[in-house]
Amino acid sequence: MGWTLGASPPHPRSRDTASAWIPSRIRANSPRLLPRSAVFCLFAIAAAYAEDSVPPADPAFATVGAPPVPVPANEEIVVTAERPAGPNPSATSASVTVLTPDARTAGSADVAAMIDSAAGTNVQRLGGLGDFAAVSIRGASLRQVEVFLDGVPLNPDGADVVNLSELPLGAFSRIEVWRGNAPVSFGASPIGGVVNLVTREGSGGRGGVAFGSWDTARGDVYGAGALSPPPAEAGGGGRRPEGGTRPLSGQLFFDALSTRDDFEYFADNSTIYNVLDDHVERRGNNDKLQFSGFARGRAVLGDWRLSLADVPLFRDEGLPGTANLPADEARLTTTRNLSVAQLEGCGSTWAGTATLWHLWRAEELVDESGQLDGTHRHELDELGTAGMRLNAGWAPAAWIQPNATIGVRSESITINDLAGDQSEPERTRLAGSVALSADLRLFAERLTLSPVVALEGIDNRELGGSSASQSGSAADAAPFVGAVNPRLGVLVRPTRWLALKGNGGRYFRPPDLVEMFGNHGTLEGNSELLPETGWQADVGTRIEAPTSWAITGTFDAAAFWLVSEDRIVWVQNSQKSFTPVNFGDTWVQGVEGALVLGAFSVLDSETNVTWQLSRNLTVGSNTVNNELPRTPPLAVWQSTSVHWQERVRVGHTFSYTAPNYWDAGNLYQSAPRSIHGLFVRTQPTPKWPNVEVAVLNLTDTITEVVPRNPADPTDTSRAVSAVTDFAGYPLPGRTLMFSARWEL
Repeated sequence: MGWTLGASPPHPRSRDTASAWIPSRIRANSPRLLPRSAVFCLFAIAAAYAEDSVPPADPAFATVGAPPVPVPANEEIVVTAERPAGPNPSATSASVTVLTPDARTAGSADVAAMIDSAAGTNVQRLGGLGDFAAVSIRGASLRQVEVFLDGVPLNPDGADVVNLSELPLGAFSRIEVWRGNAPVSFGASPIGGVVNLVTREGSGGRGGVAFGSWDTARGDVYGAGALSPPPAEAGGGGRRPEGGTRPLSGQLFFDALSTRDDFEYFADNSTIYNVLDDHVERRGNNDKLQFSGFARGRAVLGDWRLSLADVPLFRDEGLPGTANLPADEARLTTTRNLSVAQLEGCGSTWAGTATLWHLWRAEELVDESGQLDGTHRHELDELGTAGMRLNAGWAPAAWIQPNATIGVRSESITINDLAGDQSEPERTRLAGSVALSADLRLFAERLTLSPVVALEGIDNRELGGSSASQSGSAADAAPFVGAVNPRLGVLVRPTRWLALKGNGGRYFRPPDLVEMFGNHGTLEGNSELLPETGWQADVGTRIEAPTSWAITGTFDAAAFWLVSEDRIVWVQNSQKSFTPVNFGDTWVQGVEGALVLGAFSVLDSETNVTWQLSRNLTVGSNTVNNELPRTPPLAVWQSTSVHWQERVRVGHTFSYTAPNYWDAGNLYQSAPRSIHGLFVRTQPTPKWPNVEVAVLNLTDTITEVVPRNPADPTDTSRAVSAVTDFAGYPLPGRTLMFSARWEL
C-alpha cells in the first residue's frame, strides 16, 4: 500500500465549544447554582486521531483517524512532506480546538498563551515571562488534564502538572485541545481533557529571535531534510509517489530562553486594613535560563515507518515566592529527557502503531534559608516513567471502524535530602489500561456513534516506604486500584454546515507520586489520598459558514457538566504552603462559546467566552457550597487583527479573568484581570524576515480596586490589590518585545 494524504484541513483555529441545567439534588445542596476509506498515512499513521472524523466522499482524500480504504493498483498516490492540519472539529463528537501558530499569532506568544486562547481553558501562571504555567479545562484541576507530545504522555494519568513554559512554541506545528471525550488512541481518559502538542515536520528550516523588557532574550532554530536520496519507486503495487518519499530523514530543533524578569509590582504586606505600608516593589530572584530541543530520525520501508526521537530540557530559575513573602535565595534546577521509539504501519483495511517511551525528570531545590515555607531544604527529586502503548484500527466495513489501545507503564519517584545526606527508598508502581472503541457511521454518515470502554488499573504493592519518612508512608495505600470507564459520543450532521454533538462518560485518576510523597518548596504530599472519580458530559453545536463567502467563520457552543468524587485539591493554608486533600463531592457546570471570523481576506477575529459555576458539595464540611479554588466563574479572550497581504499586520488581544478564590474556605480572592496586548508586524517581501513589535499588558495594569474583605458581605469598604495569578504571584506590567522570524 502507498502512503496517502490526510483530509483537507479545517480552519487553523477551529473552536468547538452552551445552555445548562442542574439536577434537583444538586440544586438542593447548592441553592445558588444556576442551570475521528483511509487511515491518514503520511509516511505513516498518526494514531492519535483514531476516531476524530467522518470520511469524505472523495476517495483521493483520507480522513484523520479512520482505517484505510483500498486504493486501485493503477492509481498514483501523491505524497507531501507535511501532516494534515489535524482533526476536523466538524467530524468528531468531541469538543476539540486546533490551534496553529500562524500569521495571526503574535511573535511574543508562547504555548501557554496559545492554549489560553481556546474556549473552556484557564491557564494559571506563577508570574511573568517564562514562569510556571499550567492549564485547567472546564473547571478541572491541573492534574486532571493530560498533556501529550506527539501522542506520548508527559503526565500519564495526570502524574504531576506539566509546566507549559518548558515547551517552546516554535517546536510545534499545532496544538490540539480536547475537552472531555478525547480519542481512544491516546490511551487515556482524563477527567478534564487532553492537550496534544504536535511537532514540526517537513524539509527546510526556520528560525527566530526575540528580546525585550526585563533583559529577556529568546532564540530558536529548526532544520529538517532527507538523509538519503528518494527511491525510484515506493509503496505497494509499484506505484511512484510524486516528489518521491525519503527512506531516511531527520529533524532538529533548538530553543534558548534567558530573562531576569525583575518587573515592578504592588505589595500591601498582607495588611489590607493598613494602607500606610503599601508600596511598589521590584520582583527579585525571578531569573530563568532554559535550553530545550528535539531530535528525530525516521526510516520508511514500504508500508512501515520507524521513528526515533529525543527531547531534552535544562532549566535553572529562581523561586521568588509570593508577592508579600518574597524569597531572594531559593533556586530550582530542572533536567528532563524524553526518549521515544515508534513503529507505524498501515494496510488496505488496518492501521497500527507501537510506541515505547522513557521520561526522566530531576528537580533540585535549594532553599537553605527556609524562605519559601520556613523549612531549610536542599533536595533532589527524581521522577521516571517508562511505558509502551499499542494502538490498532480496522475497517471491516464502511459503517463500522473498531479501534483498540493497550498500554502499560512503570513510574517511580526518589526523594534525596542533600542537606542531610540521606535518601528515601525509591517508590515505584505499575499501571495498565485497555481501551476499546467502535465508530458506527449510520444513515450516510449523518449519524455517528462512538462508544468506548476503558479499563484502568494501578498496582501499588511496590510503593513501600517507611513510617519515619519525611514525606509520608505508603502503608495506607490500597494494593490495587482500578476502574471501568464507559464513554459515549454522538455526532449528528444534518447538513455540511451544521454538527450537533453530545458526549458523556466516567473518568478515574489515581493520586500521583508527587501528590502522595512530593515534598519541596511550598508543596507537601499526602500519602493518604484516595483516587478521584467522576462523570463528565457535554452537549454542543458547530456551525460553519461556506468558504466561498466573503465573510467566513465558525461558531461553536457547548454546555458541560463535571461531577467529581474525592477530587484532589491543593489547598493553601495561612502559611501560604499547599497540601493536597480529597474533597468529597464537587460540581462544575458551564457554558462556552467561540466565534471565529474572517472578512475579505483582510480581517481576522476570534472571540471565546467561558462561564462556569463550581461548588464543593461535601455534606457536613465547613466549606460546603463554597466555590472550588482557582475556578474563575467567567473568562473572556478576544483577538482581532487586520493585514494587507501579510506585508503589514496589526493585532490586538484582550483577556479577562473574573475574581476567583485560592483556598477552600473562600477567604483569599484574586483581583479581576483585564489584560490588553498589541502587536505590529511587517514583512516587505516573502524573502525578507518578518519583524514585529509587541506590547504585553498595554495599559500597565498591576493593581485593581476590590472588596477589602470578600468573606464578609457586610464590609462595603474597598482596597487596592495587586493583580496576581495562581497563589498570589504578581503579574508584570507593561512589557515590550521585539522579534524577527525567517524561513530558509
